[in-house]
Amino acid sequence: MTDVERWGLLELQVDGPVAMEFHHEDDSAYVESFRDGDQWLIRFMPSLEGTWRYTGAVSGVFTCTPATTRGPVRRSGTTLRSADGTPYHPLTTTWFGTPDNWPEACRALAASPFNRVRLCASADSVDAQVRDLSAVDMVAEIVVDSFVPEVVSRLAAYRNITWCIENTADVRAVAEQIAEYDSGRHLISAHAAADPGVPWLTHLSVSLENLRGVSALRRDYDKPVHVDACGYEGNGSTPDTSLTAQEMLTRIWEGTVRGAYVTHGEWYVDHASGPWSDGGVRPTGVAAQRLRLLREVLDELPDGVEPIDDHRDAPTLAVPGSYYLQYLGEHQFPDRTFSLPAGTYQVEVLDVWNHSVRRTVENVEESLTVRLPGTQYQAIQIRRTA
Repeated sequence: MTDVERWGLLELQVDGPVAMEFHHEDDSAYVESFRDGDQWLIRFMPSLEGTWRYTGAVSGVFTCTPATTRGPVRRSGTTLRSADGTPYHPLTTTWFGTPDNWPEACRALAASPFNRVRLCASADSVDAQVRDLSAVDMVAEIVVDSFVPEVVSRLAAYRNITWCIENTADVRAVAEQIAEYDSGRHLISAHAAADPGVPWLTHLSVSLENLRGVSALRRDYDKPVHVDACGYEGNGSTPDTSLTAQEMLTRIWEGTVRGAYVTHGEWYVDHASGPWSDGGVRPTGVAAQRLRLLREVLDELPDGVEPIDDHRDAPTLAVPGSYYLQYLGEHQFPDRTFSLPAGTYQVEVLDVWNHSVRRTVENVEESLTVRLPGTQYQAIQIRRTA
């Protein structure tokens, strides 16, 4: 009997365009085949451990064994979690390129602070790209402009994908068709949707230059917010492709600490392979490297962290009483005061631009005043230790 791990991939060869059903005592799924060169394949991702049976063009049984990964990304209120329940904090970049540049670009992604990348579904090699990203534990956002059954059937069995619909008037029809064919039940968004609150979209995908707007979007729609376009660091000929590295970096930090997931973009036109986000071989700007500090912070965020309104002049993520992350952006505050329960706290002043950290341990009775260097692009991280 074949063994497939939970959220792994079962691949079966069939004789042509057929449909099959997969059954578990607590779940079932419908899957259609797709053409791969001279052969036809069926792919399926089992969601539950135990015995699965499949019927249709061929019949058989396989055992789903325990997972060795965290599984696909799922919505959890206004946040995201992996299927095993672990909080998921994406740091995304955009790469719309060709197969020729992909091997070098994939190596650059694996060495970067990003754990999610936006890809164009029309690329001939998107199957290989998703597989390569799965090997380095990265999620692929598959951008589509229409419903293509072959694309959905081909990719739905990968655990590391989400869908984003762009440039179509009939969002509902495309979203519902993707959901019907997607046996992996992955997240679906529509970029700049007229009404992102509709139930067939699992999260928001927006274009936003002023990241302060994130707070209202989370409140009004009660869904995760992805800012998939906030601009590009670069020297392009348009306002949105010619941001400074400081502006790119501060937009990402601002939106993140307001509770959104903000995508990095880069558009330097004089690089030999072209702009990174247009399919270049590697990011060459400053922001991509200086986001490593944010990656470290995201990897250590406690479960349950949420934006709070206690500090209206600076966005703040917190688990009140035990954890605070505040971003000060363009402000040059000399200090910041926090009301805290009595206890011992580790305090970190993060220089976001210079990628430096100043750590102290403070004993607090009622409040804590954190001294700052009085320069821009500072953040404060406070953790209760006792």
